[in-house]
Amino acid sequence: MENFLKAKHWQIFILLILGLFISNFKIENDPLLTQVLKIIGMTTYFAYPLIIGHLLQDYLPRKVELRHTLFIINSFIWLTTYIVIMIISDGQGMTFTGLAAIPMFYTFYAFLNFLAFPAKTIKSIELKKNTGIGDYIGDFFLIVFLPIGIWFLQPRINKIVEAQKGETD
Repeated sequence: MENFLKAKHWQIFILLILGLFISNFKIENDPLLTQVLKIIGMTTYFAYPLIIGHLLQDYLPRKVELRHTLFIINSFIWLTTYIVIMIISDGQGMTFTGLAAIPMFYTFYAFLNFLAFPAKTIKSIELKKNTGIGDYIGDFFLIVFLPIGIWFLQPRINKIVEAQKGETD
């Protein structure tokens, strides 16, 4: 997985576009295979923030502590909810009202945390301090608009990995 941090931006871009392509692929008369492809494609696409948020923990300065466990739990909650909704609704999506909407509010928070945590991690490593939302809001939007944001994020991640490699040599 460490190679994922060292990958070039165009390699990650191709992987993300491939995930999006697979998720939009539809096989006529085989809804099960279509669902499997949609889930595989979206999981591939959303693996990038999860991998970055998890692997960059090793590069954080000692004095900076982030809620990594909450990030992992929220990632699991929102990805599981997404997969379950896709399976139950045959990929059409669902609407939640009443009491059923309450867990979905947390799922929405989990999704936002899933996107914000890697941005906060990157900025905390670069600034060598604990950061606030004002510091990493730009990186958050780069992750939200991932296929484009990857061209700006991955070179910075490569610099972080190279700098750490230089310190250990």
